[in-house]
Amino acid sequence: MAERLIEVFSGSDPEKDLEEMLEEKSIIAHWTVKTSEKLWQTKILALAENSEKVLDSLEQRFTQDESFRAILFQVEASLPRTQEEEKEEEQAEEEEKKPEKGIFKRISREELYHDISEMISNDAVDITMIILSTIVATIGLLRNSPAIIIGAMVIAPMLGPNVAQSFATTLGDFGLLAKSVRTNLIRIGLGFTFALVFGLLLRLDYTTHEITSRTVADIGDIVLAFSSGTAAALSITSGVSTSLIGVMVAVSLMPPLATAGMLLGSGNVAGFSGAILLFFVNIVCINLASIITFRLQGIEPRSWWEANKAGKAVRVTIIGWLVVLGLLALSLFLSKAL
Repeated sequence: MAERLIEVFSGSDPEKDLEEMLEEKSIIAHWTVKTSEKLWQTKILALAENSEKVLDSLEQRFTQDESFRAILFQVEASLPRTQEEEKEEEQAEEEEKKPEKGIFKRISREELYHDISEMISNDAVDITMIILSTIVATIGLLRNSPAIIIGAMVIAPMLGPNVAQSFATTLGDFGLLAKSVRTNLIRIGLGFTFALVFGLLLRLDYTTHEITSRTVADIGDIVLAFSSGTAAALSITSGVSTSLIGVMVAVSLMPPLATAGMLLGSGNVAGFSGAILLFFVNIVCINLASIITFRLQGIEPRSWWEANKAGKAVRVTIIGWLVVLGLLALSLFLSKAL
């Protein structure tokens, strides 16, 4: 995995703690300078997978230090190169000392928090992107053009708030959860409203294959959405955010939402019911899969009392999503039986 540079400012010399981290092979190297009489500046080089452990140790060490500040940087490259053999030895020693958190290597909790928080901003750019993606999706659906619809999937910022909801639940961060839910509702509301107005004002042909295919859902859609939610959470925790583009294309959020809005606006209630059902199946599966993946990745609050609170929130949320998914699956079964 990639390396991270952690720059630390503190009111005391952290040399002893850093030497212990170096012996434990939690860090690769460190450099400390005294910038003033009461301030030390330290730079720490560590593997991305170890950065959370280092940050937690530093925060615990300097919890009462008003001067303490830690800043995390991504490292493009460093010399001398860390040999793969040395990495394997370090991993083996680490596994002997304590079990790794998570089934795969991941970036730190703080880095994840920063990345995910950026996904739920409601600035002018995000609002504009939702409107534009709705317009692109409606045109693609009416023209029966998969290429245009894929473009709408890519530019629609719909996946972020759902992943953020799961991340906030996993950490028991109800402030972040409230912001995620609010952002999700705003983006869903905007997309649906624009598609609804489109259907009310323009009496066009709403029987294209791309539209009718999104008025039905089956078990395959549940599997697809669950797999996509897992892939989204894994791509974020591993720091490979570019793979999210593929996830956005794989899981269909904007097209069924736009389909539901247009069909309701045109008076096709049956088609609207199928499309909105498909949309909510995707939402539920993404959230459920993301929460499970974040937990399996060992993402949890640093303190034990926060971890206990988060554990309860995760259990309640998983049960809730499973109940909703069961009701949706029952609705799918009944709709096919009728």
